[in-house]
Amino acid sequence: MTSVDDRTERVRELFEIPFHRAHDITIVEATRDSAETMIPFDESLLGNPEIPAIHGGVISALADLTGAVPMVAAVDTYTPTVDLRVDYLTHAGKAPLRGESSVRRRGGSIGVADIEIRSAGQRCAVAKGVYKLDL
Repeated sequence: MTSVDDRTERVRELFEIPFHRAHDITIVEATRDSAETMIPFDESLLGNPEIPAIHGGVISALADLTGAVPMVAAVDTYTPTVDLRVDYLTHAGKAPLRGESSVRRRGGSIGVADIEIRSAGQRCAVAKGVYKLDL
């Protein structure tokens, strides 16, 4: 995904928050049109240790960040989430979670991103995020 539009370092600065640090969430790559993120597996992320399956809230949080990243890259400031719809396709197991997003539409005040979350290379969730761009 590397391009001349690489905004990774700047977006990492803007998203340097306690939640991301506590869970080692990484913004792998960021442009104005797409993003890639990752959260390493940790036993504390399990919602059902019997399967084992990562808690859906962790997946949702990574999806939200992954969708917001290209919006932040475009406007160079934090963008609040207006709406997030997550469809869980299968459980995420004992593997890092990887998120990818692409901008579906970006207007003057609202942006929409399509998001995929993968566990061990398998798509475990898809999402659509809507973000406010004009603060």
